[in-house]
Amino acid sequence: MAGKIWVAAFLLAFGAGAAHADAVADFYHGKTMTLYVGAGAGGSYDIYARTLAEHMPAHIPGKPTMIVKMAGGVGGGLPAANYVHNTAPRDGSLIAMTQQTIVANQLLYPASARYDVRQWNWIGLMAPVRNMLAVWHTAPAQTLDEAKTKEDIVGATGRASPTYLVPQILNEMLGTKFKIVLGYNGVADLNLAMERGEIQGRGASWISVVTQSPQYIAEKKLKPLVVDGLTRDPLIPDVPLMTEVAPTDRDRETIAFISSAAEFGRSVFAPPKVAADRVKALRAAFDATMKDTAFLASAKQRKIPIEAQSGEALGKVAAKIASSSPEAVSAARHLMGIAEGAEPK
Repeated sequence: MAGKIWVAAFLLAFGAGAAHADAVADFYHGKTMTLYVGAGAGGSYDIYARTLAEHMPAHIPGKPTMIVKMAGGVGGGLPAANYVHNTAPRDGSLIAMTQQTIVANQLLYPASARYDVRQWNWIGLMAPVRNMLAVWHTAPAQTLDEAKTKEDIVGATGRASPTYLVPQILNEMLGTKFKIVLGYNGVADLNLAMERGEIQGRGASWISVVTQSPQYIAEKKLKPLVVDGLTRDPLIPDVPLMTEVAPTDRDRETIAFISSAAEFGRSVFAPPKVAADRVKALRAAFDATMKDTAFLASAKQRKIPIEAQSGEALGKVAAKIASSSPEAVSAARHLMGIAEGAEPK
């Protein structure tokens, strides 16, 4: 009798599990998902997103299709984050990717950041991305030391973006004279501005140079000066970190907080309150995609490094950064030149 009860319980549980899986597959079958990206078209965010969208649907139950919607990078991706948190569908039909500074910006711009990364459903990380600052070959200052006495004009997308933060921190920390011009819409726009002679340098990732403008490297037209990250960029290993050029221990601690953004590189998340079974399926699909030989071949062809991390692990890092002390946040604001109550542009 006991054996029959055990078998019945097993079959009931197995049937419930199968029905649960079928419900997820039924939801995604025939559906078109959106990968919403808070960055401009033509940069490395664009390439990472489209590569993921080509391969991840095959691993999602029901095999939906996936389209990429580029929302622009103005405001450091905060408008995109606010949309995903407050307005986007919460049924698992939309996932997102936005500026890697988005976690720290929740604390740096509390009046503008109408979201809480601790409530997001983190799906996974494709690769950490270390930002940098590089100058055009005709720029007056070709080193950080020269930049203390000569002015280079560098472009940026917005005050919450790494394209602004890196040169601004250098100005505050080292006394460099980078003149920052805001309002560009992504890496492609910045590149065109450099080629026209409108600006003399730009930030973002070195990956964006490798993938979008490799001729800058071959022709020695763009020179990286410093990297914003917790570890040196393997693509430019001789270029120092900002923590390594920081003059004081306090500066190093503050920059380490700011540089934690590198950990979110090309990370993917879903809005709050998505059903747990769909989040589980999306995380499993993401993890499987990161090991998919076809996906890895596409990434290699497009010259985008893959250093994957799970959504669960990413969520823990996000929660830790979002719980940073007011003292650390205040020091970061000072070093970055962010006034109390300021809003990103």
